[in-house]
Amino acid sequence: MTNSPDSPVPTPNTGQEPSAPHSDERETFRPAVGHRPDERAEQAFLASKVHIARTHPTLHPAERQAALAELAERLGEPALGLRDREDAPTPGGVGYGVFYNAPFKTGFAQGTSLYWEVICPTAPGGNVNTWLYLTAMNRAGKGLEAFVSYYAQDAPRFKVFDWARDDHWQIDIPWSSLGGYLMTRSAHGQNYQTIGVWNSTWQLSPGLWRNQALLWNQAAQRYDLIYQYDYAATLADQTGGWTGSWGPIVETFQPSYSHTNRFGALRTMLITRDSGGNWGSWQLLSSDDSYIRTDNAGFRAVFLDPNYAFAVES
Repeated sequence: MTNSPDSPVPTPNTGQEPSAPHSDERETFRPAVGHRPDERAEQAFLASKVHIARTHPTLHPAERQAALAELAERLGEPALGLRDREDAPTPGGVGYGVFYNAPFKTGFAQGTSLYWEVICPTAPGGNVNTWLYLTAMNRAGKGLEAFVSYYAQDAPRFKVFDWARDDHWQIDIPWSSLGGYLMTRSAHGQNYQTIGVWNSTWQLSPGLWRNQALLWNQAAQRYDLIYQYDYAATLADQTGGWTGSWGPIVETFQPSYSHTNRFGALRTMLITRDSGGNWGSWQLLSSDDSYIRTDNAGFRAVFLDPNYAFAVES
């Protein structure tokens, strides 16, 4: 894989179509009939979000309780008890990553969109022996997580979890199908394997919203639509609450990590649609709009460009 030039910035118009060449590849990546997701992985994902809310260092106790009530409403009350089950996966945490400040998290009216390049080695390395996620949200409470999922030293997968649906799990792509999407990016004197993710939520008409995930196809030089869903929601659904408050994070499921490969994010950018339906301009995520959380699981920052790019290792 050669060092790749930057992908074109995915400037949205009022219809949120990519300005760069694009292709609808939803049928290509639609799960096969009879596909059964890994139930343990699903449980781990849900238990992790509950654990992250319960232990979030910047939330007051009342805010934590409100976040847990919100998760119970969106994920179902049993999700709150997953970590207490005898066979439950180890609940997750934040090895390292970015959370949005409250004013920035709520600072959109008719849409919000995130583009980031995930630093994602083909093998996690080190002592990773359970799940590990490289994930992010675009601020919308009923938005998407379009993310890289590791399990032990197996080849990773690319998944989509839709917070607007009852059947949250929608896309599960094996790494062997993603060769055309992998790029090499250079940062701070090192080359990193990355994948470019465009994650958007916007209002189609009053009370009707759309979630959409696209990947940058490096081989074809275009954005590929891999997932889309339209649903009923209010602006309060999207801007209120805790869900959607995390940007790029390394989500963990072990007490400690050592000798892993490097994970992280490059070119983290967001764009906002105002109450008149106008999109602004893409802005790199800054330290004015976000902050770093780390749960001291063994990861250290190799570099941090506040707060749009980072790499960590253990």
